[in-house]
Amino acid sequence: YQMHTVSNYWRHYHDHDVPCAVCLVRQRSVVQMFPGRRSCYNGWKLEYSGYLMAGRPIHKAASTYTCVDRKPDVADGGIANQDGYLFYQVEAICGSLKCPPYVQGRELVCAVCSK
Repeated sequence: YQMHTVSNYWRHYHDHDVPCAVCLVRQRSVVQMFPGRRSCYNGWKLEYSGYLMAGRPIHKAASTYTCVDRKPDVADGGIANQDGYLFYQVEAICGSLKCPPYVQGRELVCAVCSK
């Protein structure tokens, strides 16, 4: 997986490979990603927060929504423009989402929480 974005915030990560992050949390049985939230619901513990990303519908590969840490690590030696599977920020579209609270064209945040 590779970052592909034009946002200034993500410019440092452009064309870097993104390492996989799987949460192993001791003494907790559930890890859940909550799109559209920066924080967890009561009773949940925040593992990390970031931005919702996914592939594009025009690409052949299957895509899932992924919460990418707002300060992600990058894979060692993984910078090259291979244009394999690419991550793009997910933006709000009014009508599909209720506006407000969402804003047309604004990137969606996410939180990964455990319980």
